[in-house]
Amino acid sequence: MNLMKFLRAPLLGALVTGFAACTTQSGPTYTLKALNMPNQQAPIYRVSCDGLFESSKSCVRVAEEICKAQPVSLLEFVDGVSDAAPKSDPRELTFFCGQRTVQKPAQPAPAPQPPVSQAAPQRQLMLQGNANFVTDSAQLNPTATASLDRFLSANQGARFHRVAVTGYTDSTGPEAHNRTLSQARAISVADYLREGGLQAEQFLAQAKGSDDPVASNATAEGRMSNRRVEVQVFAE
Repeated sequence: MNLMKFLRAPLLGALVTGFAACTTQSGPTYTLKALNMPNQQAPIYRVSCDGLFESSKSCVRVAEEICKAQPVSLLEFVDGVSDAAPKSDPRELTFFCGQRTVQKPAQPAPAPQPPVSQAAPQRQLMLQGNANFVTDSAQLNPTATASLDRFLSANQGARFHRVAVTGYTDSTGPEAHNRTLSQARAISVADYLREGGLQAEQFLAQAKGSDDPVASNATAEGRMSNRRVEVQVFAE
């Protein structure tokens, strides 16, 4: 043991002062190498302790002498073995001097979001046929309210100067009655849009009665097409 103490001081002192000048240093109790590893941020060393005068914890002491006041951070070690049982006495150490920095896993970049396209306002709507109103009445049926709700959704957030709602009938019956009915239906639609949140400076409801037919009133199909309410919005 006295021999080991006598040898240790000069050998390790020479190791510390002279190791920077070479990549391998050896002595009776150790062999020390400087390693080149990818992405290393500090010098990395490997010390093996299988020398003739190897004693307990020799590799540990060499690492501590190299690092001086810095902590020894182990990267890899090979334990001594006696009768196939570990001795907790490493025969080989790979280490660097200083605190180990824990790198956080890189966070994946957020996937690019597709641009949100703003739907163009819907400028026109036609309620046509028998399914939109109760017969000979201005009361809206569910078919009409569903169409008006879609129109409101398409124009949500848009602001208009004027909304024009025009009611039409077929040519059946007195024209005075047709105008009154078409007026009531136009007002019913305009009120629904206003109360539903359509933004406009003016709402205009007007009656055309049997004027301006889009089909012949001589057939049932034509008369059904002529019974309609048209909605138009104007930005200016």
